[in-house]
Amino acid sequence: MLEQFLHFKNQHPDKIILFRMGDFYETFFDDAQVCAKILNITLTTRNKNKENSVPLAGFPYHSLSSYLPRLIAANQKVVICEQMEDPKRAKGLVKREIVDIITPGSIVESEYIHSPDDNFLTSLVCEGSEYGVASVDISTGKFNFTQLQKEQLPAELERLSPKEILTLQLPRDAEIAETFDAKISHSQYEDDQIQLERAQEILKEHFSLLSLAGVGLSEHPLATKAAAIAIAHLKDLKKNDLKHIDKIEYYSLGACVQMDKSTVANLELTKSLLEGTTHGTLLQVLDQTCTPMGSRKLKQWVLRPLLQQEAIEHRLEIAEEMLDKIDLTLALRELLSKIGDIARLTSKISTGSINPKEMLAIAQYLGLSREIKEILDSFDSLSLLQIKDNIQNYDQIIDKIDSTICENPQKAITQGGIIKSQANQELGELHQISSQGKSWILKLEKEEKEKLGIANLKIDYNKIFGYYIEISKRHADAVPERYIRKQTLVNSERFISPELKEYESKVLGAEERIKELEYEIFCNLRSFLQEKMSLLLEFADTLALLDVYANFAQISFHRGYCKPKFNDQKILDLKKSFHPVIKELLKTQEFIPNDIYIDNEKNNIVLITGPNMAGKSTYLRQVAVSALMAQIGCYVPAKEASMPIFDKIFTRVGASDNLAKGQSTFLVEMLETASILNSASKDSLVILDEIGRGTSTYDGLSLAWSIIEYLHSSHLKGVKTLFATHYHELTHLAETLPSVKNYNVIVEKEDDKIIFMHKVLPGKASESYGIDVAQLAGIPAPVILRAKEILQTLENSQKKSKKVQLHTQLQAFPASPEKKQTPQNLLKLQKKLQAISTDQTTPLQALQLLSELQKIASQES
Repeated sequence: MLEQFLHFKNQHPDKIILFRMGDFYETFFDDAQVCAKILNITLTTRNKNKENSVPLAGFPYHSLSSYLPRLIAANQKVVICEQMEDPKRAKGLVKREIVDIITPGSIVESEYIHSPDDNFLTSLVCEGSEYGVASVDISTGKFNFTQLQKEQLPAELERLSPKEILTLQLPRDAEIAETFDAKISHSQYEDDQIQLERAQEILKEHFSLLSLAGVGLSEHPLATKAAAIAIAHLKDLKKNDLKHIDKIEYYSLGACVQMDKSTVANLELTKSLLEGTTHGTLLQVLDQTCTPMGSRKLKQWVLRPLLQQEAIEHRLEIAEEMLDKIDLTLALRELLSKIGDIARLTSKISTGSINPKEMLAIAQYLGLSREIKEILDSFDSLSLLQIKDNIQNYDQIIDKIDSTICENPQKAITQGGIIKSQANQELGELHQISSQGKSWILKLEKEEKEKLGIANLKIDYNKIFGYYIEISKRHADAVPERYIRKQTLVNSERFISPELKEYESKVLGAEERIKELEYEIFCNLRSFLQEKMSLLLEFADTLALLDVYANFAQISFHRGYCKPKFNDQKILDLKKSFHPVIKELLKTQEFIPNDIYIDNEKNNIVLITGPNMAGKSTYLRQVAVSALMAQIGCYVPAKEASMPIFDKIFTRVGASDNLAKGQSTFLVEMLETASILNSASKDSLVILDEIGRGTSTYDGLSLAWSIIEYLHSSHLKGVKTLFATHYHELTHLAETLPSVKNYNVIVEKEDDKIIFMHKVLPGKASESYGIDVAQLAGIPAPVILRAKEILQTLENSQKKSKKVQLHTQLQAFPASPEKKQTPQNLLKLQKKLQAISTDQTTPLQALQLLSELQKIASQES
């Protein structure tokens, strides 16, 4: 038996072998030790204390649905090895075969996927600095691909969130390994020398195509290879043709808003920064969808906002009518809430893993299509009517399932009890024989009791002996000669009679034939449904669209969101905007809304000052989130909203490091900032929070100052920027850079305590209130008092130092030339410098004067 196990293990050394032995799945050797730890089951040993000892760990076969998800969640790959014959009838060793291979990215059974999200296997093919990326969800049939540059890959993998990565080589190469999280399961495709021609043949054969040009693959060779190895790998695992994966879609990163990995993380679109879960995320707040298909569709939209205004307004138009007719929309949502995951059930049809109850569920969901169409008939939008037309007549499918599967079928498909008697004439007759058996047994039992005068005689059945007559030993003398002894118990004897033997043969034969015939009928029904898979998948996708649109209308109605308008003047104007997530989380507090106005010339860099805890970061994020929501076609959290179409959204918020790569907090900050400055365009939205705080004050201030000037420069003129800072020196930039405007978060102080007003208004903050915030946090009073003393000393010293340094520099400036040789602008500067000694000029103005003088001196020399 161990030789049999090792045969399978040698084929799959990187996988856990679940080896069926009777009523248990057993694991051996290293597999046993891994499973015992992950599943918290007992690790035992055969031949303990001997050289050939064998570690074992197992669990009951009927508990597979409980244990398998835990192995998959631990990124284990699992081979299911089943007994292929009845051990009672087998001669010698029971024959076993691999019936399924399950990896994190190849799960079909919905009970093993504890999330409505896509369960992607993503394949990567690299050549130079370019990648082909193909992602397939075998549980829904979704399959898409793209081709991109290496620097774009981390953000795309963050968006896809694959459960498994497939590559042509092991990730020993740092260039490959650094592109994805080490926690993600990784597999290697065996043929790492696959050529483009072979990849094309694999795809043409699967999709029954003469050419790949129609699906966009002919122009993307790396993506073609990635798609080919993904589908070939899954076929090898499942030994199935995967016909439910019947289309492949190309997508371009240039067709949606570009957001890097840190932006997706900082805006907490799908994962919270603190917990790494969906709690407190934009997706959690927006996702009030009714179906798993709608939930997946919404997540795709959130992570891929649109760039084309026409496409955005198409979505807004549908959401608007659904909002106007909210009663109809709520009725539609009630119907949608009764529909399960048709997409994943359809995939189970393809892989042959669907059970009778799931077939009945499909019929039930399809049956709601008529009512859905009736509701859609009451809408006027041409787009909604087009969606309605995608809902077909499913009566044939519904009738076929309902007339075949019985009302409460067994889950097992080979043990009978799943098909209606009316579905087949022979089956009906067999069911009648089987059902009449109980009454026949009762009649025989009554007759034998009366004939023999044995009141406690009974006729029963078990799997080992079949039907038998049981008589207590004290009535042994009354047993007739026609009874044949079968078994002796302590207090009774069991017999068989010719009459009962004949009946047993007839009934058991009928029951075996029922099982065979019902399984045959079930397989025929499954084949029929396999022919209808494209119809079912189209229905699932239509429901997903309706679900997302109805969801947008519902949340806008209940939360007071407004329809965004788009303008060509590149103006971002939000009235009484709020952060949708924070407002929902503040159950007992009122969220203070704020306005934001950014134009394309005089007011496109907003510099925000104010203390910590006052709401600067929330203000920054709510602007970015509002822009994103508008471009996915959703209403936005504001009273009014007018905005441009943004091509990219960038955020640099918070502090984080990457110790694994030896990157400090400040280095990570600078890497992310560099990416923004190198990638932003005039049509981008940039959110920067506390740039430069990870180094010395003057280093940080200098960098922040220079970054603002760079964003103000001509080649980025117009880029919408919100820049929050505690460097109050930066507020003077509004005096020299025309597009920079100061805003601050209002704070009031009463009795030495600060009150956060959470209101953002024009102007600059007078101080940072850092010590006051520390006091609110509970820092001991002596520490607060001493901090205030030190602050006063440092501020006085800094003012004196700056003044002395400034006068020293001015005194060292070369004497001016004679009046007739002095440029007019130098004369003006000299008059302004007279104000230095009387403190009428600010330090910033003096520094600027000094800079101008130095330029002139350089020209004179």
